[in-house]
Amino acid sequence: MDEGERAVAIRRIARAADPDRAIATLFAPAEARDDLFVLYAFNAELARIADQVSEPALGAIRLQWWREAIERAAGGEATGHLVADAFGEVLARRSLSRNRIAGLIDARTFDVGETVMPDTRTLDAYLFDTTGGLFALAAQIVGAKGEKRDLVAEIGGRAYGLVRVMRSLPTLAAKGRTYLAADALARHGTPPETLFRGETTAGLKTLLAEMREEARGALKEARFHLFGAGMTGTGLDEAGRAAFLPLCLVEPYLAGLAKVPDPLRQVARINPLYRLWRLMRSR
Repeated sequence: MDEGERAVAIRRIARAADPDRAIATLFAPAEARDDLFVLYAFNAELARIADQVSEPALGAIRLQWWREAIERAAGGEATGHLVADAFGEVLARRSLSRNRIAGLIDARTFDVGETVMPDTRTLDAYLFDTTGGLFALAAQIVGAKGEKRDLVAEIGGRAYGLVRVMRSLPTLAAKGRTYLAADALARHGTPPETLFRGETTAGLKTLLAEMREEARGALKEARFHLFGAGMTGTGLDEAGRAAFLPLCLVEPYLAGLAKVPDPLRQVARINPLYRLWRLMRSR
C-alpha cells in the first residue's frame, strides 16, 4: 500500500467511527489534516476493542499490544498494522505527549472491564483522558499557541464528552453498559439496572437535564479561554482554535438531546448538512 492509499484508508476509518471530528478536520490547516485523521483513526481502534473482546483479560492484552506497537512504530519499526504504523510516525514527528497517549489508552481499561461508571469523579477522569486527551493531542498536531491550550482541552473535553455520554446512552444500555455515574443515578433514585431494563424514569430525565446544563457551562468556560476575555484576553491562535472546532457541535447536540422523547430508545442526531454548515460558519 503506497502513501496515498494508506491516507485514504485511514481517512475512511476516521470518518466511519467519528464523522464529526473527521469533517471538522477538513477545516484544519492543510499540513495537519493527515496527522489529525491518523489520531482519530487511532482513537477509533482503541474505542472498538470493547466490542471485539468477550472478557476483560483479552481487552487488556489488546490495549498492551497498542502501547507496545506505537512505541515500536515511533522507533521506525513496522508493526504490520496500518493505523499503528501511521500513528507511531505521527507520534515521533510531532513529539506528541506520551503522557496524554498513555492516558488515552489506559482509560479504555474501563471500556473492556466495567459495565457501569462507578461515580462522578471517575467519569470526570475518564473524560479528561479521552475527549480531553484527544483535544490536547489535536492541539499539539496543529501547533496551537496560547497559555490556556491545555485548560481548553480539559474543559472542552468535558463539554464534548458529556454530550457523547448522553448520546451513547441508548446503544450502550441495550448492551448492559452505561457511562452515567452510578452515584448520580442513585441520587435520582435510578439504579443502573432500570436503564438496562429499558425503563425511562423521571429521575433519569432529571439527571440528563442536569448533565446538559453541566455541558453548557463547560462549553461557555471553554470558549472564554479559547477566544480570550476582552481586550486583555489571551486566547489561542487561529490554527490552534481549529483543533477545537468540534465544540461548535455541542449546542446543537444538546438541543437535540433535550427534544428526544425517550433517551433510552432514541439517539440524538443533527442533520448532516446543518453539521457541515455549523462547522463552516464556526471556522
